[in-house]
Amino acid sequence: MKTFSVVITDEIHQQLFAHLIREDEQEDLCFATYIPSSGLNRSTGILSQIILPEEDERNVHGNVGFLPHYFERVLKIAAERKEGIAFLHSHPSSGWQGMSDDDVVAETRMSPSVMGLTGLPLLGLTLGTDGAWSGRFWTKNENEKRRYSCNWCETVRVVGRKLSITYNDALLPAIFDSEKQLRTISAWGNKTQEDLSRLKIGIVGLGSVGSVVAEILARTGISNFTLIDFDAVEEKNLDRLTNVFKDDIGRAKVLAVTDGIRKSATAPKIKITTCEYSICEKPGYNTALDCDILFSCVDRPWPRQVLNFISYAHLIPVIDGGILVRTNKRNTNIIGADWKAQTVGYKRACLECLGQYKTENAVLEISGKLDDPDYIKGLDKSKFLDAHENVFAFSSHLASMEVLQMLTLFIAPSGVSDVGQQLYHFVLGSMDVDSNKECHENCFFQSVIGKGDFANVTVYGEHAVAVAARSLRSKEILSNIVNDVQHKKSIFLVIKKYFKSLLNR
Repeated sequence: MKTFSVVITDEIHQQLFAHLIREDEQEDLCFATYIPSSGLNRSTGILSQIILPEEDERNVHGNVGFLPHYFERVLKIAAERKEGIAFLHSHPSSGWQGMSDDDVVAETRMSPSVMGLTGLPLLGLTLGTDGAWSGRFWTKNENEKRRYSCNWCETVRVVGRKLSITYNDALLPAIFDSEKQLRTISAWGNKTQEDLSRLKIGIVGLGSVGSVVAEILARTGISNFTLIDFDAVEEKNLDRLTNVFKDDIGRAKVLAVTDGIRKSATAPKIKITTCEYSICEKPGYNTALDCDILFSCVDRPWPRQVLNFISYAHLIPVIDGGILVRTNKRNTNIIGADWKAQTVGYKRACLECLGQYKTENAVLEISGKLDDPDYIKGLDKSKFLDAHENVFAFSSHLASMEVLQMLTLFIAPSGVSDVGQQLYHFVLGSMDVDSNKECHENCFFQSVIGKGDFANVTVYGEHAVAVAARSLRSKEILSNIVNDVQHKKSIFLVIKKYFKSLLNR
């Protein structure tokens, strides 16, 4: 089912709050333009440009109304910018706001003109006195001329150094178990747990770090997961993956980790969306856009580049981390191990400027050269890939650091929502923290902030490694079925096993 959301930068939110929430406690209004962000199942509007009223364009009289020439000016500006139109007004109360009869009439009447001119539905937004937003999109009814329906948003997100979300309780009710989560709730209270439980969390990469992140979040009470990974479980993974066992060898990692989440979850209801694609492929990319926060648990430059782009263009914060282990030439002794955790996106330095990947290496991966043995022979892999000499103890520590980055972003304990980049040194047992890093002056990603679907950049494509992994997995499933039949197992059990594997996919 299609869902809806809105995302607003903290800077725009502050400007709108200053205009709409009046000292005389009267309602006020204004317009803005927005840019769409189209996920697989969620449509989001990203507020782009505020269009404040001029002196003769509205009447404030307890309630508030606008004059026709204001709306005409807004239509012209939206047409020039080729963006959608948002109508914003305030209510003198707190929390998620409903609509009065006058609100419904006003937005219904504007909807045909807005859709006709921009090709995008009218976005209605209401601001409460506590800074809480509510939102809805007015979409055209099929086969009904000039008839529009109100589609309420599940959330309105304000993104800055902190991520603040107003939830629509009717569509996303708070779901948590006060008995199972007694100790967790005692750390930050019921309200925070309610809000945490409703976050849509995406984990990209279900390897040694991602599987531990999933375990921590499941026990913390997160109820809505999106798992993105094209790969399958191998025997060599068993010393590092959480809740993944010998029987899972050959299965898609997203399915194995799904089983683990369901066993560990403390939330009474769990929703898990699985995607057996790379974040570098269109299905994986679109699936990621349905999330409120993304965990980057990948070690390749192209996936990091894609996630970096999403964090800026679509205003979805990304929690990233990486491990580098250094051993002697014979791999018989460890010299050092370090791991980093950081949150990237709006108001923060990006992954490339933080040195987490290089564009030239992403280009090499896109071309397939990083997976060409002849090309990479003799190259220093440490220049473009994280080392794979990893152990569970390192992964679990990094996973914990990443989850703590997420909690800081969302909870802001003692008002602190950004602790900066954290670098832990295993040998010394010390941690460096850098909270002052900024993007370079000409950083490309600063130019696509909030551009969403209109960024005019395609960062995904054909990912040969992912295609090959899925193909091999399909062949192995068919091979196992043939072996079962040849060994004269019950045909009923063989068919049941086959269809179960299809349902799990």
